[in-house]
Amino acid sequence: MSWIKEFSKSASNVFKGQVLEGFQPLDFYHFFPLWYDLWVASIAHAIKKLDLESKHFSEIKGILPPPSNLRAILIKLIPSYHAKPTENKKDYKSVANFFARMLKESCPDDPFALKSNPRHTNSEIGTFISHIKWNKADIQSARKIGQLITAAGSLVHGLYNDVVTDLGWDVYGPYTLKSNQVLLIRHFPNLRPKELWTEKLLANVKEVVIYAIYENVLWKISFVGCHTISKGQSPVAGMKKFAVRADGEFLKIDEINNLVDEFSIKATEIYKQIRKMNFEKLKLLVMKQECYQFKKLFDKAKIDWQPTDEMIARVKNKPLLQGIFPHGKLIETIKEFEKIFGIDEFEREILKKFKKIAPIK
Repeated sequence: MSWIKEFSKSASNVFKGQVLEGFQPLDFYHFFPLWYDLWVASIAHAIKKLDLESKHFSEIKGILPPPSNLRAILIKLIPSYHAKPTENKKDYKSVANFFARMLKESCPDDPFALKSNPRHTNSEIGTFISHIKWNKADIQSARKIGQLITAAGSLVHGLYNDVVTDLGWDVYGPYTLKSNQVLLIRHFPNLRPKELWTEKLLANVKEVVIYAIYENVLWKISFVGCHTISKGQSPVAGMKKFAVRADGEFLKIDEINNLVDEFSIKATEIYKQIRKMNFEKLKLLVMKQECYQFKKLFDKAKIDWQPTDEMIARVKNKPLLQGIFPHGKLIETIKEFEKIFGIDEFEREILKKFKKIAPIK
C-alpha cells in the first residue's frame, strides 16, 4: 500500500461532516488550482537545489514547517492537481513524496496523524519533563490555559487563514507518562509574521509553547494538531500540571492573563482588516500566506519565497474556478473524500511508479 492510502484514511477524518466552502476567507479549493502548479515547481526547484532528497529530516528540520503543516499542504496539493491536471507531473511527484518521507521520518509512529502527532522521542520527552518549570493546575488555572489556547488559536486563524493555520499552531503528543497521565504540547511557533502584517497588528511575542499534563483524559489528534479531541474526564478537571513558555521564558499566571487579552485584541483587529479587503486584495493575501509556509526553505535555497509575477498574473482580475468541488455537500465516507479530492487519480497519474518510502539510514 502506497503512502497516499494511509494519508487518505487520516485526512478524510478532518473533512467528514464538513462542507468545503466553510473554510474562510475564500473558496480555497477553487482558488489554489489556478496557480498551485507554479508553486509546486518552485518547491521542487528548492528541494533539488539544496539536495534535500539525500538528507534525513533530522538534518533539515530547522527549515521545514511543522508536521501538521506538511500534511495540510498535501491536502491542497493533491486536489489542485485533480482540479487542473498539468503535464508537470514530475514536480508534483517529487514534492509529494518528499513531504511524505519527511512525515515518516519526523513522526514514524503515526506519520499522517491518524490518532496522534508524536514528533518527539522518549528521551526528548524526558528532558522536557525534567527541565520545565511546572505549575500545579487547579480549575481556575486550567480554564485560563483554555482561554489562552482559544485566544492564540483565534489569532492564528487571522494571521494565516483557515487552511494555513497549521503553520502557526501545532499540537504534539499525546505522550504517555504513566498509565493514566499524558503530556500534550501545544506549539504556536510564529505569531509575528511581519512579512504578512504591519507591526501594529502583531503580538509582542513570537513563539508560545503550552505544556500540560492530564490525568484520566484521552486525547486524539486527527490529521492536524488543531484538530485535537478529548474523551473521558474534562480537560479542565483532568489537568494536573502546566507551563507556558513565551519566546523562551516561562510565564507567571498574571503574564498569561496579559497574553490572553493581547491575543484577543490583535485577533479582532486583524479580522477587521480582512473584512475590509476587496476580492483582489484577498486573493493576493491568501496567495502570500500560502507561499510564506516555505519561507525558511526558500531563504536557504536563495530563492524569493513571495508569489512570482506569473503566479499573480494567473489570478489577477480572474474569478475563482467553479463546479470542480461540490458545494453544500457533507463528506461522510472515505470513498466520497477520495473521489472529491482525486486521491486515486493522483496515485495513478503521479505516484504509480513510487515505491514505499523508508527513512534514510
